[in-house]
Amino acid sequence: MAAAPEIRHRSVEANGITVHVAEAGPEDGPAVLFVHGFPELWYSWRHQMEHLAARGYRCVAPDLRGYGGTTAPPDPSSYTIFHIVGDLVALLDALRLPHVFVVGHDWGAIVAWNLCLLRPDRVRALVNLSVAFMPRNPSIKPIDYFRRAYGDDYYVCRFQEPGFEAGFASFDLKRFFKMAITVQTTGSSAMSLKKMQASNKEITLPSWLSEEDISYLASVYAKTGFAGGLNYYRCLDLNWELMAPWTGAKVQVPTKFIVGDGDLAYHHPGVKGYIHKGGLKRDVPMLEEVVVIKGAGHFIQQERAQEISDHIYDYIKKFDTGLSTPKLSKL
Repeated sequence: MAAAPEIRHRSVEANGITVHVAEAGPEDGPAVLFVHGFPELWYSWRHQMEHLAARGYRCVAPDLRGYGGTTAPPDPSSYTIFHIVGDLVALLDALRLPHVFVVGHDWGAIVAWNLCLLRPDRVRALVNLSVAFMPRNPSIKPIDYFRRAYGDDYYVCRFQEPGFEAGFASFDLKRFFKMAITVQTTGSSAMSLKKMQASNKEITLPSWLSEEDISYLASVYAKTGFAGGLNYYRCLDLNWELMAPWTGAKVQVPTKFIVGDGDLAYHHPGVKGYIHKGGLKRDVPMLEEVVVIKGAGHFIQQERAQEISDHIYDYIKKFDTGLSTPKLSKL
């Protein structure tokens, strides 16, 4: 059996910050940019990086602004979608990658949709997981929408509070990540620190999540804290204001969308209808496939690692007819 492709780490100066990047695969292979969500890191893509690197692709997975080994500016307003997309474009420039395949999940899916909206010239094709495109609604700000839908105790609303990240300091981070990554709840109970801290429930890790995985996340977040990730949520209304010129704009990139039928994001009001009754296709005209994976939850690229890796590879390989069959034994 061939050895797993090595994951290389480096820091890259881009858009005025230092970005920690994990890479795998041949440097001259077609590039795939992986964009993670919250509360995650590049590490969420470890399985897909190994799979695609072994098939000749250059895999690039940064820690986003505010996460892990990447700079975390203190001002919450430094985390708009323009900052994050700007970081990724600058990273591609620094790595001399004019065009890439993009794979996003959770907040990374939101970033990926917006990268494609703002700079479709840099994206060959998109595979997005869990979070569908959300067209700008000019009649209501996002936080007002979430308050009306779920109440003030909804985690997105609570994250708006200055200093809320201090609440994570009193938490056993290993227990937090075990609960957060295996969460099966929707609505106001999702990511409720109060309820998570009060829970005495024994947590048995599923087969797809190891103690080593949990320890890695906990050790990194123990150093960085959670402010960076929360600042993305704090910019939701600011993004709404800044994105006004793109109201009604289409995502003009070949796209495949994948979601688990047990994903809390799939069960937000109106989302299923939007995905399956023509809304997503209207806003993403080059949408080619929608895949709903039965019995899968939110952290789908870890929970169904092989299945998601196959889905990504099966989609992007058709854009690379010239990619030679890799010699797996040499990687």
